Amino acid sequence: MNNDQLLNHLTQQAVEARRLMLGKLIYNRLRGMVSHGPLKGFRLNENQIWGQGDLGPKLLGLYEQEVLERIVARRKKWECIINLGAGDGYYGVGLVKSGLSERSICFEQSDEGQAAIKRAGENNGVADRVTILGRAEADFLNRPELQGIDFSRTLIIVDIEGGEFSLLADELLNRLKDAELIVELHGRFISKDPNLETNFLERLEKYFHCDVFTMGSRDLSAISEVANLADSDRWLLCSEGRPFLMRWAYCRPISKQVESNG
Repeated sequence: MNNDQLLNHLTQQAVEARRLMLGKLIYNRLRGMVSHGPLKGFRLNENQIWGQGDLGPKLLGLYEQEVLERIVARRKKWECIINLGAGDGYYGVGLVKSGLSERSICFEQSDEGQAAIKRAGENNGVADRVTILGRAEADFLNRPELQGIDFSRTLIIVDIEGGEFSLLADELLNRLKDAELIVELHGRFISKDPNLETNFLERLEKYFHCDVFTMGSRDLSAISEVANLADSDRWLLCSEGRPFLMRWAYCRPISKQVESNG
């Protein structure tokens, strides 16, 4: 490792350590409660299983703001949220606590994550409306917990670290075609093939109208909780610690569009 590489490594370590410290500071200041955005009032676990450094932006309502904006823009209360790769329950519990969904079904493969979702559900008083299951396999729709779901009133959030490309095959997408999907795209995490996401989006577009979006700007002017922090710290609280600009696909059923035009 040369001097430039060493400096880069040490700088990255210092930045991440600062993010963690700021997250803990904001957590203590807000007593663990999300203070802004659609999930305002949602109490987070102090020890996050996935992305401990994301505590700050989550508490300030900045985390994946573009995803939340699309969920809220539908101006409807979902009957059910199905969250594949539910992590700590940010969506699976948060959207139920906020009143944006009646209930949720959370698929999370790690035991630690499942325990974290359970804890979040209990701490927010919605444990009875949050179902926690393990890894989502190709036949997950056949599970008894998913029978009788009205997919036209269901939002499916997919964040499975690259597993979306194999899991969301044509057969499954056809069964989900009446639902709305938000899929986090991880092509750059798992492959250098520039066609991986392109081919995947073409598959999605057989069943859905797809809007691909990325992280945009953040406005801190109305967030009083960080007004007394230095510029560098305030902007660091906007960081989600990603290695590159993340992309999501928001998918709306073609079938609904056809019906509305008919």
